[in-house]
Amino acid sequence: MRRQITVTKAIGSVTALAALFLTMPVAAQDPEPLAFCAYQPELDDLVGVYTVTAGPSALSSGGMTIPNPNIETYQSTFALIDDVLVMLTDGAPSVDFHHIGSDEPDWIGADNVGGIPVTSTEDMGIVLDCDVNSLIRIIGTGIGTAQDGRQFEFTIRLFASLDGLLVGGNMWTIDGITMRQRLVYSQTGN
Repeated sequence: MRRQITVTKAIGSVTALAALFLTMPVAAQDPEPLAFCAYQPELDDLVGVYTVTAGPSALSSGGMTIPNPNIETYQSTFALIDDVLVMLTDGAPSVDFHHIGSDEPDWIGADNVGGIPVTSTEDMGIVLDCDVNSLIRIIGTGIGTAQDGRQFEFTIRLFASLDGLLVGGNMWTIDGITMRQRLVYSQTGN
């Protein structure tokens, strides 16, 4: 199953990670060691309704980058169907997600998207007090539709960083143009 999106949607991660950083001083003062990376959910633990914060994004082609600072929010639902984690979003085909094994190369997110500051994977690791690649990682691939009607494949990569919070990004390439978007999924209910 695949998810269809439009190129005009700009999506990302500023709000949820800002909230994560706002809790950092309290956690840093706690004499107990941080245990955030102990969060190792099963796929059924990720089932629920999420508010997706999407953006910033950037289009890149031929050495040029066009940033898009816009942030958009919408809702998606993760459901477990026949032991597959499926993302459902109104008006779009579903996307199947699966675990990434420990043999997968590290996922590394920079501290900006098209020059717009975002939380890097290194910063996440500092806040969570662990190697973020030891977190549960899930990946899903879907089909998007460009403004001219052509279809393209996109890939969403997400870290299960805290209970009720998935952080990552979306990327696709069509005709030599690459788009990167930051994504944060904050669970709102089941």
